[in-house]
Amino acid sequence: MEYLNKTRFLLFMVFLFTAIVNSMFSQDPKTLELLSTINFTLILASGLWAFSQNQNFLRFTSIFFVIAIILEWLQYLIDGPALNNIQPLTTSLVLVLLLVMTLKSISTAKEVDQNVIFGVVSGYVLIGFIGGLIALAIAWTIPEAFNVDGIISGATAFYYSFVTMTTLGYGDILPTIEETRALSIILSIVGPMYVAIIVALMVGKFAARKN
Repeated sequence: MEYLNKTRFLLFMVFLFTAIVNSMFSQDPKTLELLSTINFTLILASGLWAFSQNQNFLRFTSIFFVIAIILEWLQYLIDGPALNNIQPLTTSLVLVLLLVMTLKSISTAKEVDQNVIFGVVSGYVLIGFIGGLIALAIAWTIPEAFNVDGIISGATAFYYSFVTMTTLGYGDILPTIEETRALSIILSIVGPMYVAIIVALMVGKFAARKN
């Protein structure tokens, strides 16, 4: 149990990365949807567990995590239009809570240990997932939000989010309305800004420890 407590941030990070590579395991849409649902359930559960030592966080946010997990499975089982709009926004709000707690734990850490490093990586990936979920919610509401036929899939939304956040942008998926263009601007600013701030913070912690 002590080992699991020490590696709770590692598990959180692993589940985040597993969600990115889901599309490598199957090309069947239904199977991919099931894998994605399982993965996001594990992300939310491991995220809640990672910060379970903070009783205030646990007390006030547990209900939101439970609601998000229920909506994840309802969307998989029912797949209704209303759920397609609500579920991505609900999950993204919970991921924002996890991002805030991750950044708080990084900034208040007295030294750089393995949990801080896992937290730094997890924070960056969380931003990508939040951007992807918001893009997905917009696309379900406004199908012509991107230059693709029909509504983009979850995998495509996350791909768009990460290539925008890293300012890579292959040009194969483009925002076509004001909402998604604004999202692109925000992601392209937040991604590099996160890296710059975190690097400065880590260097400062190393310097303080050395002194």
